[in-house]
Amino acid sequence: MQNKYLLVTLLFLLALLPSCEKNDPSVNAGRLRVKLTDATDITIRELYLDIREISVYATDTASMEGEWVTLDYTGGEYNLLKWMNGKSLEIVNQYFPAGKTIQSARLVFGNNSRIHTVTDTIYSLHYPPEIIDGVVIDLAEPITIMPNVISGLVIDVNAALSIWEADGTYFLHPVARAFSETYGSSLRGYVAPTIATASVVVIQDPDTLITILEEDGMFLFPGLQEGPWEIYLFAKPGTIYKDTAFIWNIEAPGMIDITPKPLQLPRQAAAPN
Repeated sequence: MQNKYLLVTLLFLLALLPSCEKNDPSVNAGRLRVKLTDATDITIRELYLDIREISVYATDTASMEGEWVTLDYTGGEYNLLKWMNGKSLEIVNQYFPAGKTIQSARLVFGNNSRIHTVTDTIYSLHYPPEIIDGVVIDLAEPITIMPNVISGLVIDVNAALSIWEADGTYFLHPVARAFSETYGSSLRGYVAPTIATASVVVIQDPDTLITILEEDGMFLFPGLQEGPWEIYLFAKPGTIYKDTAFIWNIEAPGMIDITPKPLQLPRQAAAPN
């Protein structure tokens, strides 16, 4: 099966709020908000992810004893292709104890994950036996929840590597990375012409991330570490434009803008007479 050039990201925000009420559940606690964001597609029109349960593995900063904490979440089905390039959807908002360190996150899926193709065909997504009880994603760096401090956890599921087909059956086995909301840099660029650009791919071993453009030609990749990244701009087949590639070196955290703006896809060389 060819890659479907999908990128799915789950954004978990841990907002830590103070309180002076003695019996208020927010005393010595954080506010946990879970958001859904970022997905891309070329041949798949819709990708619905059925999430039944979300939990995090938290250790006590004093004793280092840990446990899985199931979040206050009732489940949902989300067309992830609506959320990409920085857009997000909040799906959990709850208090979370301060003094805990988040090490991992776990997603448990329901039976209604599915893809809709551009030809209006619907395929159910099946799960291999090893993730029936959920898929665990370790954080690149643990997040310690501090009182009165806002923290965040981003889980980035790369569906280009997570969905495959075998004998007409489509499977989902999420390949994901997890990192703090403040981790690394966000790389932003603009490409022209937008109607000729099929996808944008950035690579730094072991990460390969894929997106498509916004209407204005913008693309954005969050949570990138410093160092050189290979940037690939892929033209749509059948156009007069060709693929291009270059290296962009990230040297500092924060929002990094690629220049020039926009990046222009080169034209195919004219065939000789």
